[in-house]
Amino acid sequence: MTALCQGNKAVEFFFKKIQLFIIAKCSLIKFIIMESIDKKIDLVNKAIEINNDRIAGYEKATEIIEDTEMPELATLFLQYKTQSEQFNTELAPFVKVYGGTPEEGTMLSGKLFRIWMDIKSLISPYTPKAVLQSCEKGEDEFRNAYKELIDESFEDCPDISEVLQSQFAQQGSAHTHIKELRDSA
Repeated sequence: MTALCQGNKAVEFFFKKIQLFIIAKCSLIKFIIMESIDKKIDLVNKAIEINNDRIAGYEKATEIIEDTEMPELATLFLQYKTQSEQFNTELAPFVKVYGGTPEEGTMLSGKLFRIWMDIKSLISPYTPKAVLQSCEKGEDEFRNAYKELIDESFEDCPDISEVLQSQFAQQGSAHTHIKELRDSA
């Protein structure tokens, strides 16, 4: 009987060890999954933030050229602002699916650039070419940031990467158009 009790204790000890091992593995898997989800939320929110910067940049550009004889630029800037709003509409569901909240703010670098645009417009009047140069700089920043996000998302988040690549291509047309307008101004 004593040998049987000792055998049962050994089996019980073995099962407790297995149970602890399983709990530890499940905790590790849960941690890895949560880390992956947080990474996806952060990645998409960065793209939303970049688009928020683009929206604010085109609002600022429209404000600066309001008093000029360039209503076609105001229309174009509204079009590109709307494009980024649409991009955000496409991105927000990814954040929500992962349990996050879509970013509403802008990047510090974008804020500083818009302050610089304000100061520059106070010192000397903005010409259409100067406004287009500022817009092109903003489009360059957008492209650089999106390239990084696409590289970052390519392997781990193919669904997000696909949306970012599509948006990058659409923005590329806008960038080219702004550049052509700047060169002809």
